[in-house]
Amino acid sequence: MDTSGNPEAGIGIGWQIAAEPQGAGASVTPTNSATSSDGLASSTLKLGSLPGDYTVNATCSECTEGSPQTFTATAKCPDVPQYYQDDYSDPYDDWCKYTYYDAVTKKTVTQNTTCQYDNGNLLSGYTQYTIADKGCALSSMAMVMARYGYGNSASPAEWNEFLKAIGGYFPSGDVKWDVTPIINSQFTTDLYKKSANDDTSLSNSLMDDYLSKCMPVIVKVKNWYKKKDGTLAWRWHWVVVTGSSGSYAINDPGYKDRKNLSDYKNEIYAIQVYQYNNGGCQ
Repeated sequence: MDTSGNPEAGIGIGWQIAAEPQGAGASVTPTNSATSSDGLASSTLKLGSLPGDYTVNATCSECTEGSPQTFTATAKCPDVPQYYQDDYSDPYDDWCKYTYYDAVTKKTVTQNTTCQYDNGNLLSGYTQYTIADKGCALSSMAMVMARYGYGNSASPAEWNEFLKAIGGYFPSGDVKWDVTPIINSQFTTDLYKKSANDDTSLSNSLMDDYLSKCMPVIVKVKNWYKKKDGTLAWRWHWVVVTGSSGSYAINDPGYKDRKNLSDYKNEIYAIQVYQYNNGGCQ
């Protein structure tokens, strides 16, 4: 304001980022502006790729007081939407359980295989798996894509239909993780790594750098259960690790009461990361 207390136009203001998370890459545009007739000047802060506080100083070399003014914005990781595979009874890919009687061993045999049809009807002995049965990896992919806003937050059922249409499953029924970058250049399959064997877990530190950038991580875990004879066994399962603050928070597509990686002994056996090229924070 001038000496009479009226707004003054044309006063130069300099804008500088005073503090940000290390390596975040924030920017302020423009770095210099001038006040308008109402005495106001503005600039736009673009948050970086890391969560935390971003501080901008507005400096006026012509002002006798009130300079600099400090502004602070806080970037946080957006929530990862939660999908539960049990909510979807749609057929999963074209994957079936085939049960038949083996005359040689005189035992009933069950195996997983591609579904077989006669005039559009499943052949005898074939039972089609649903997303509820086999869709943990599919649901995990859908959660991460919804987190980034891709596909209008498509559900696992919608992703299932889409993947079937573009050959997004292996003959074994497993998801082709690298299909997403093919359909959208905004994503990069940044890391896929699996353990050397079923008894050696990966280092959890593989997740940390991605989580610090607000990038959720899909991991394969051992899902332990008790057999009818009372012994323990495990089967593979996929979950989404959403963040880390002393422990690893998860979105579990299979179990509503499991919220932490400690529910799986904090052990991971494969990791899949989609890097969103537009950045992670909001």
